[in-house]
Amino acid sequence: MRGTNQRVLADTASAIQPHGCMIVVDQRWRRVMLTSTNLKRFLGQTPADVLGRSPSALLGADPISLLASRLGKGAAGRSSTATCRLETPAQPLHVTAHGMASNIILELEPFGNLTDNLADLVAGWGSRIAEADSPAEVLALLLKALRELTGFEAAEAYRIDDDGHLRRLPANDVPVAARNGCRDCSATPSRPPKNLFSGAIPLRMIADTTANPVHLTGAGALDLSRAALRAVPTHERCWLRQMKAHAALVINLQDAQRRWGLIACHGPRPCYLAPTLRHLLKLLAHTAFQRYALLLEREESLRRRQFLTMTARLGTRRQHRLSTASLLAAAKSCKHYFRACGIALVYQGKVLALGKRPAARTLQELGAQLDRHSPDTFWCSHRLSLTAIGKTCLPRSDITGMLAVPLTNESRPAGWLMLFRQAEEDQEGEASPPWSATDRQAAADIGRLLSTEITIWRTRGRCRRLYARNARLKHLAHIDPVAQITNRYRIEELLQAELTIAEHGDKPCSLLLFDIDHFKRINDTHGHDTGDQVLRQVALEVQARLRGSDHLGRWGGEEFLIIAPDCDLPQAVELASRLCQELLDISFPPVGTVSISIGVTAWQPGDTSYHLVHRADMAMYQAKSEGRACVRVAEARG
Repeated sequence: MRGTNQRVLADTASAIQPHGCMIVVDQRWRRVMLTSTNLKRFLGQTPADVLGRSPSALLGADPISLLASRLGKGAAGRSSTATCRLETPAQPLHVTAHGMASNIILELEPFGNLTDNLADLVAGWGSRIAEADSPAEVLALLLKALRELTGFEAAEAYRIDDDGHLRRLPANDVPVAARNGCRDCSATPSRPPKNLFSGAIPLRMIADTTANPVHLTGAGALDLSRAALRAVPTHERCWLRQMKAHAALVINLQDAQRRWGLIACHGPRPCYLAPTLRHLLKLLAHTAFQRYALLLEREESLRRRQFLTMTARLGTRRQHRLSTASLLAAAKSCKHYFRACGIALVYQGKVLALGKRPAARTLQELGAQLDRHSPDTFWCSHRLSLTAIGKTCLPRSDITGMLAVPLTNESRPAGWLMLFRQAEEDQEGEASPPWSATDRQAAADIGRLLSTEITIWRTRGRCRRLYARNARLKHLAHIDPVAQITNRYRIEELLQAELTIAEHGDKPCSLLLFDIDHFKRINDTHGHDTGDQVLRQVALEVQARLRGSDHLGRWGGEEFLIIAPDCDLPQAVELASRLCQELLDISFPPVGTVSISIGVTAWQPGDTSYHLVHRADMAMYQAKSEGRACVRVAEARG
């Protein structure tokens, strides 16, 4: 392939942004089919040097083996993604592999300079968002977090309506600075067109709109719709030019059915965001919009409750769903009031009927006919034999009159209330007494009442689901997802509470801070999944050896914190020694034995949580420096 079959794919759809490079290999990972022309800048080799070669020879056998195992070996039509870290002499690169129908796309980008506390910053914003009490507050916090973490001056959220148009969602605080960097968010040119930023990938980053795209060279067709490095299409470039933006980040928001909306961040200067940061921002955005959806549902439920309170005079004061006996009693009153021979309620395929009326199957057929011919308004006739519905559903019936009222639920027909009449005995013919305007108005009132009852039942069900989801969110906000114990945010709250109790009650309280020895070696040797498993197993074993009043939480990385209320320093040292020794007797497959180093200290009057943790931390590092797998104590202050 070198030299003879090379060609440059010149169209914009087959070009990439210059902050990364691209390599396309065949489904069997045997040879390089396409590369970007800037390959030498990242890997020190030209496209002519690598086309047709094995990707393992170019990137190394271990990274290719890792990507292949995570991605799968090229099942036809499969679309999946895998990532890994690639060490090069120039800089570490983040590699993303996309499994396509006929090839595999490898995108290589610099890891970037990330702060050590990036994950903590994102987690802190996530905790603040989880405590927000309104959709607007959630949106304001999310946009503020995105501006702070990305450095972009503007961040806006949009909802995609059913017609495909974008509608900007209002937030509580849109700072002036966010509007000064680009045009006013409410201005017509700044509103994104409905086809802006494809939803094929969950996140799209444009580092520099002024940079020339990098083309691909090689042989073979290519689909870059899922590539993060894909060059900026014309419609995206036009919008960014109107916004006077040189960089942008777009996060697509999906619900179970479709693309729900997007978040657009942009700024007037070129800006590259590392893949790790982009991943954390995507997780933060999706977590925030789960909270956003919950609060929207809560507001909707509260709004409906307020409306139902106003209609209490119509008989909606009851706390429970109407029983069958209550409905039958109400049906008897209605039958007498309307001078009807029978009454029926058809709702969600079920039938409740009283008096002389058609059979249940015929009532269901009547409901289906009414749904087709008169879905939103009541229907009545005192000469059924002359109507299409009567001829279809009630041929040769002695029921000659029917009045039907739709039972609506959220503006949709949910069922029907049907009243039936027969011809009067002293009159001839196939007609019943006509339904008067009073009859029709009274029936409409009862229909609205029953519709309100239906809405109440559905609203209460939604409230129960909302409370359950809120409880789940609270659990997620307090539990570390890896170790499955209390996270740092929660353990800090518990420590402050226990110190307050100790200070006011003059009771002892001790603190144990321990670290898993040589944890980096575990990650490097066995992988991060095994490291996470060791964290969970250690937490489980330690938790099983604590009292019910003790608190165990993950402090960060491989560090754990134990709060031992009503426990003085000698007792705490005894507990630490026991934990240290007993863990050495436990095997943690596939690692084997694991040791911990523990620092112990006790609360003294005037101590803050910072003082207590600092002393325990110093003692723990003393234990690590003196051989590990031991306990060291931070003595009382002089």
